[in-house]
Amino acid sequence: VRNVEGWPSWRGLGLSPASAARLLISIVLALLLWAWVTTQQDPTIPRLLRNIPLQEAELPEPLLLVGTLDMVTVEIEGPRSVVQGLTEADLTPRLDLSQVDGPGDYTVPVSVTMPDAVRTVRVTPRQMPILVDETAARSFHVEPTYPPIDETIRRIGAVVPSVSEVTVSGPKRFVDDIDRVVLPVEIGDQTSDFLQSTVPVAENEAGEAITEVQIQPGAVEVSVDIEARGREVPVLIQTVGDPAQGYEVSDRVANPAFVVLDGPPDVVDEIVSVSTAPVRIEGATAPVNQSVGLVDLPAGVSVVDPPNGLVVVVIQVRPRGVAQTLPDQAVVVVNAPPGTEVTVEPGVVMVDIYASEDALAGLRAGDIVPRVNANGLAPGTYDDLPISVSVPAGVQWTQTEPARVRVVVTVASSTPVASPGPEP
Repeated sequence: VRNVEGWPSWRGLGLSPASAARLLISIVLALLLWAWVTTQQDPTIPRLLRNIPLQEAELPEPLLLVGTLDMVTVEIEGPRSVVQGLTEADLTPRLDLSQVDGPGDYTVPVSVTMPDAVRTVRVTPRQMPILVDETAARSFHVEPTYPPIDETIRRIGAVVPSVSEVTVSGPKRFVDDIDRVVLPVEIGDQTSDFLQSTVPVAENEAGEAITEVQIQPGAVEVSVDIEARGREVPVLIQTVGDPAQGYEVSDRVANPAFVVLDGPPDVVDEIVSVSTAPVRIEGATAPVNQSVGLVDLPAGVSVVDPPNGLVVVVIQVRPRGVAQTLPDQAVVVVNAPPGTEVTVEPGVVMVDIYASEDALAGLRAGDIVPRVNANGLAPGTYDDLPISVSVPAGVQWTQTEPARVRVVVTVASSTPVASPGPEP
C-alpha cells in the first residue's frame, strides 16, 4: 500500500504513527552515533602540501606555453587515514586552459584533482599568469667561433663543422629574435689538428644566448686544423773565461731550455740547436745570472718563442773541492720542550758534504752535526721531521740519508730523590 507520493504508508506496514515516529528517531540516532564513532576513530584533519609541480599543459597545435611554470601549494582536509598517506604524487594540479584560443598573455585558474573523501581547502596561487605563443622552426647556417690565440707558434687553419645548417624550433617570438647560431670551439693548448664535439648556441644581434629554443642536431662535430709555426730546438750555453782560482762551474741552465725558430722550412729543418751569446764568467766566485740573445742564426730565421728572443742563463759557480760521505753521524735533538724526553729513529744518518781538500783535512769530530728541531712539539709521535746539518765555513752540506726521521716525544719521568738517613 503506497501513499499518493509513492512512498510506503506506515499504516500499510502495520505501524501506528507513534511506532513509526519511534522507528524514525531510532534510525536518525543510529546514523548520528555511527557518524560520531567514525569521527572519533578517523577524524578529519588538515594538511599542507608544498612545491607540487603543475601537470604539463596541453594546447592545440601550433600553440605552446612559453617558460616554466611555478610550483603550487595545496591545503587539503579529509579523514586522517586517507590524508596521512597522501603524497605529492597523489595530487594533480593543472591549469584550466579552456579560455586560451591564441598567442598572448593570460591569467588562468589552477585546479587540483585528488582522491575521493579529500577536499581542497585552498590552492596557492589560485591563478597563474602564462604566456602562450605559436611554435616556429627555422634553419640557420652555423658559424664556428673561437677565442683569439697567440699566433707566434701556431695558427688556426680551416675550421669545418660536420653539418652546415641546424634547425631551431620553439616559441615564435624567440625564434624570430635569433640572429645567428654559433659553434663555440675551445682551442686551449692544442698544437695539432683535432676534432671536437660542440653544442650549437642561438644568439640575438647583441650576442646574447637565446636558451628558450631547441636546436637539432644538439651537438656538432668540428674539425680544426692547427698550423704549427717553426721548429723547437735546444739551447746551448756558451761561456767565456774561467772562474776564480779554486772555483769551478758546477751547473749551467738556460731558461727556456728550448726555443721555437721560424723561417724557410728547408733551412729550419736543418737546425739541430742554437747557441747563446757568450756569458762571461772570468774570475767568478758566485753564480752568474744573465739574459742573453741567440747568435749565429741562418739568414731568414728568427726566434718566435720566446717573443723577445732572449733566454736567461744561470751559471752555478762553487769552490773547487771533493765530495765526501760521512756515515753514522749521530742526530742531535735541539730545542726539546722542558720536562720531555725525545728519541730519534734512526739515531744516526749518513751525511754527504762537499769541500776543498784542505777543508776536509781540517775537519774534527763534532764539526758535522745532523740536527732535528723539537721546538714546540707536544708529547706524541712525529713520523716525518726534516734533518738539517750544521757544517763549518768552507764546507757545503749536499744531502742526508735518510732526509727525514721519526721523533717520539714523551713526558720525562721524575728522578727519585734519596731519603736522608738517620742522624748519628
